[in-house]
Amino acid sequence: MREQTGVCDTDDVSIRRRRLSSALVVTLGVAVLSLTAAGCGSDSADTAASPTTVQQVPNLVGTWSGKYEFPSPSKGKVIPAALDLVIERAEGANLFGYESFVDATGKTIKFPLVGTAEVNAATGRADVVMVTTGFYIEISVVDADHLAARFVRTDDKPTTFLVNLTRKK
Repeated sequence: MREQTGVCDTDDVSIRRRRLSSALVVTLGVAVLSLTAAGCGSDSADTAASPTTVQQVPNLVGTWSGKYEFPSPSKGKVIPAALDLVIERAEGANLFGYESFVDATGKTIKFPLVGTAEVNAATGRADVVMVTTGFYIEISVVDADHLAARFVRTDDKPTTFLVNLTRKK
């Protein structure tokens, strides 16, 4: 048995430090391995975040109709109008169709459109963007028979308007 002299025994302190260091290294090693195993064990969080696994884009093929008003810069007034948005086909997320309306002279005008649809992960709703030369349409799918659309015309007759569209049966 050792006798206490009031002075630190450096051999004893050194042994205690090594034991403490070894225990700390083992504890940290176990913690790192546990976290690594937990992170590699499952990718369910990544799968849940993918919009395609949350919901599919509904079938949008068909004729959608609505009435609206738009500000006419050339006439300086608001003009009432009606339109049909026809989505002829969908290939995956890609859409093909046209917008149809009757102009002031009574002539039916058609603009070809292409677009894409995707499910918005934040809202869970399908969003659509369709374009042609001079304008684009941003669409939110309200339900299977209703769309909320914002038309933005950027050509020589710029204007914008909102229209609620209903699927024709």
